[in-house]
Formats: sequence, structure tokens, C-alpha cells
Amino acid sequence: MSGRYWSFVATLGAVVAVLVTTAAAQPFDELSAVPSPVEGQDQGQVREFTVSGNHYRFSPASIPVNKNDLVKITFTSQDMAHSFTIDDYRIVKRAGAGQTVTFEFRADRAGSFTFYCNLSTDEKCKEMKGTLTVR
Repeated sequence: MSGRYWSFVATLGAVVAVLVTTAAAQPFDELSAVPSPVEGQDQGQVREFTVSGNHYRFSPASIPVNKNDLVKITFTSQDMAHSFTIDDYRIVKRAGAGQTVTFEFRADRAGSFTFYCNLSTDEKCKEMKGTLTVR
């Protein structure tokens, strides 16, 4: 094989090495033609609420948030065991008398969602209701 052939192979190898090095130095997302799942989506704000369950009522009984907000709830049961349940978000959190639980979720669906106590300790527990409003 001639010297021109080996010169061509060496040049081609150098070009490939430069391309590989350049590609490796770029963040992975820049190499992808597919946008990341959060690109172009509003991530909302962090919204924190303190909710208490006492005497068969939630206080506050209304939680307004915007779609895509990260909702952090600190739920305290004051008088007896209660739960904070939202079926549409698959949330079921129980707190014993005097206990507190903290949890968070992304409000990713607009609408009005009922939260309630799902415990059957007392018939009046079924009357404990509130509303999560996602605008």
C-alpha cells in the first residue's frame, strides 16, 4: 500500500478522534434531538400548607394552587386519628391524635378535588371534607 493511503487513513483517524472528543465534551441533552420531558413545561411554584383535622373539620377546608405547583402539606390531627385523602392523586395520609405528617405532590391536573377523612373511627369522620382547587 502506498504512503498516500496511510496518510489518508491517519488523517481520517484524526478527524474521527476530534469529532468523538467534541461530542463527548457536550452535555448529553445537546446531542439529543428529542426534547427533555420538562422542556417547555411550567414547573410551577412550591406551595406550602398547614392543614389540621379537628372536631370533624379540616382547617383550612380550601387549598387553591396552580397547575404544576409542587404542593407540600403538613397535616396535623389534633383530637383523634384522621386521614387526609385525595383519591384522584392517590394520596392517603393518616395521623394519630396529636401527630403530624408531611407530604408533597405535583398538582399536574386542573380541576376541583375533594379531600376527606377515610377513617371509620367515628361516623362523623365521613363528614370531614375539603377542596383542592387546581387552576
